[in-house]
Amino acid sequence: MSAPMDCPSPRKTAQSDMRGVLWNDEQGYQLLFDAHPQPMWVFEQTSKRILAANAAAVARYGYSYEEFLQLKVMDIRLVPPGQGETGEDLDRELVGTDGRRLTKREQHRLRDGSLIDVDMTSSDLDWEGRAVSLVVTNEVTAHVALQRQAAHALREMGVARELLDHVINRVGDAIFALDREMRFTYLNAPALSLLQRDRAEQLIGRYIWDEYELEQAQVFHHAYDRALRSQQAQVFEAFYAPWSKWFEGRVFPSPEGLSIFCNDITERKLFERLLLDRERDFRLLTEQTPAMIYRASLEPPYRTLYVSPSIRILGYTVSEWMADPLAWTKALHPDDCERAVAALSDEYLDGVDHQIQYRLRDAQGKWRHFRDRSCRIDPTDGSPAYVQGIALDITDLVESEQALRESEASLRRSEQRYRLAAASGQVWDWDLLSDRLSFSEDFWWQLGFEPISALDCRSSRLGAMIHHEDLVRHHEAMRRHLKNREAFDLEIRICDAWGEWRWMHVRGLAEWNGAGRAVYMAGTTVDISPRKKAEAALRESEAYRRKLFEQLADGVLLIDDSNRILDANPQAMNMLGYPGDSLLNMPLHALLAGQQPTIPFDTHKTRSPGRGPLTEWNVVRRDGAVVPVEVSARALDPTRHIAVLRDITDRRAAETALLTHQFELSELNQRLMQQERITTQRLAQALHDNLGQSLAVARLNLETLLIIAGETLPSVLAEQCQHLSGVLGQAVLDVRKVLADLRPPLLEEQGLAAALDNEIRVALSASGPDVLLEVVDGLYSQRWPSDVEYSAFMVVREAIANARLHAHASLIRVVLEGDTHQLNVEVIDDGVGIDPDMQHGRPGHLGIVGMRERAISIGARCFISAEPGAGTHVRLSWTVSEP
Repeated sequence: MSAPMDCPSPRKTAQSDMRGVLWNDEQGYQLLFDAHPQPMWVFEQTSKRILAANAAAVARYGYSYEEFLQLKVMDIRLVPPGQGETGEDLDRELVGTDGRRLTKREQHRLRDGSLIDVDMTSSDLDWEGRAVSLVVTNEVTAHVALQRQAAHALREMGVARELLDHVINRVGDAIFALDREMRFTYLNAPALSLLQRDRAEQLIGRYIWDEYELEQAQVFHHAYDRALRSQQAQVFEAFYAPWSKWFEGRVFPSPEGLSIFCNDITERKLFERLLLDRERDFRLLTEQTPAMIYRASLEPPYRTLYVSPSIRILGYTVSEWMADPLAWTKALHPDDCERAVAALSDEYLDGVDHQIQYRLRDAQGKWRHFRDRSCRIDPTDGSPAYVQGIALDITDLVESEQALRESEASLRRSEQRYRLAAASGQVWDWDLLSDRLSFSEDFWWQLGFEPISALDCRSSRLGAMIHHEDLVRHHEAMRRHLKNREAFDLEIRICDAWGEWRWMHVRGLAEWNGAGRAVYMAGTTVDISPRKKAEAALRESEAYRRKLFEQLADGVLLIDDSNRILDANPQAMNMLGYPGDSLLNMPLHALLAGQQPTIPFDTHKTRSPGRGPLTEWNVVRRDGAVVPVEVSARALDPTRHIAVLRDITDRRAAETALLTHQFELSELNQRLMQQERITTQRLAQALHDNLGQSLAVARLNLETLLIIAGETLPSVLAEQCQHLSGVLGQAVLDVRKVLADLRPPLLEEQGLAAALDNEIRVALSASGPDVLLEVVDGLYSQRWPSDVEYSAFMVVREAIANARLHAHASLIRVVLEGDTHQLNVEVIDDGVGIDPDMQHGRPGHLGIVGMRERAISIGARCFISAEPGAGTHVRLSWTVSEP
């Protein structure tokens, strides 16, 4: 290091012989001072002005060397409060009176205003009669930050512990801790009250079974012992006789001992015992009551929760009735089922008592009538509500009333039967004794026949008109009606006058005499041919859709609104590995691998038809394999949805392989970029050190020969030597040009801004558009990592070359921005722009691709935007990566 121009050369003093040797040796001092890795500077003790600074100080503090020489020490050092504005007290503490090195921690201010923590040592020197100090700093910012974080964490931990102690003392549970020797280590306030002590000191450190009776606390002891041995939590309830109290304990073990949460549950136990006594009395009462007392669920299928022994009225035991959850719904008369279930669904929701009458079938198959009075019960413990009621058998009363009503209505029924039968359709009647059939005229007209009188119409004639496949069903239905009095209601085909088959809906009701023989029958017929045709068309449509459903290449699932599978085509079953109908009624979440069965169903039926939204599932096959599928779902109606599943296993594998190949290609490209840079540097070094030097020496020797030989050389030989000298000179220029292309001038020595400025000056020397470099103030001396500067330079060079060759621009602007942590370089031209299809690179050209790959190799991003006729904008953005 050279001394400042206005300062004399340093000289040896009596304070330090070793320092004197170094200060007298100018070259040794310069090497020691400039090459030292720690920031160092020399300042005058009286004026505090800095006289010299090494390269490490310039690099770390952000000032240029000339700026350093304009500073005083207090411009860098941050004076703590109480040290005065000049920091003289700080200097006295830093350097001893004997000149020995002392170390003190300080804060220094960088050029950008940020502060760093340093350990600073100083030595007094005598420099040409002037008292100066040599300062060496060691940055400890990270270490100081860690110390501050540790102190903050300790404070936070103390606050958290205080808060935890406060919370534990405020909770209602009694909490105490035991070590592995069963000695008390901690008790909160409720624990002291529960254990009947006034102060924690009365129990801390004492063996628990010295304080309390072990013989009366065996349950407690076994629970504690199990928790210690198994290291698993224990929960128990126990009675402690000396205090006549019940306790509930929760024991949580740890390697250091036990944490125990304990509560007094004596009142709860007394209430439970009282409840059991009340329940026993209620059971005695219900078992002695002749009516059925029951308790049932309010949710379908209305399972019986309790029934009294009076269920024997129906011929069942209590266990038989309770064993079947559907016992009540199965025993209900079909005509009463809907009404009874509606009462459970509607009336009980209002929370009022109500009465209903229904029929139940007993074990012998007979129907018995019951009058039921019940109410809704809502338990206070939050369990589901239920129905509790009493059912009284009123079969004898109902049968007596029924017999009376039948006797009164017998005559009215005979008079009204014909009118009831004629209420709809074509009327017919049949005298079974004379086998004469009479149909209304409408019946014959709709078949295309002239009306036939009853005298000429027999049952055999009607049988000849009925389709042979329906004739057997007709005869069997008539037989069951006349013999068993089953309803006569069926659909048959009848041939009309044109030979076509028409569908008829036939209903009828017979009359029986006192002997139980049918003597008369009347009924109606309704032409249902249009309905049958519509049903046939619907079946054909359904068959077509079913065939299409089964032959689709993709899997198809029909799903209800509770996410259960209603149907699946063979492709879905094959995809999921389920044979036959094993998929039906399966919950959808059973097929999903760790996903919720939420489906993007389109429930808006008014939307235009088309493909529903797409999503991807991972479905689990029956053999456990996971298959990725693409799902398109759409609503069929408010309660059903259809989901189309497409196996994308091969697509996923292809995508994974593509991403792997892209990653490998990117990694290979980064290696190639790095190898290119290394190879270029080696080639440039070889050209400079070997070929360039050799050519220069050859030319020098040739010119020397020409000078020495002078006019003695033959003219022909002299001309050849002159020509050869020119060739060698051109070769030297060519080597220098190649070196400039391989190793950009000034990039390594002065940085990116200087190298770009030189590159643009060279570009301006050739014909073409103007090139303008715009650099933000202060960036000419800014340096970034060498690989970043090299890649940014090459991207700018390629962008300028592309603009000059293809853009037909009049002006090319190069904008350089950034700071220590980021770099932005833009190349903007006003040329013809690039077509959108070409912004990712022209076929057969690697310029744009190369720029992007160079950006990727340094962790940067390269953006290229252009509009035809509006110029091109190339931007490289780099930000230092987080450690």
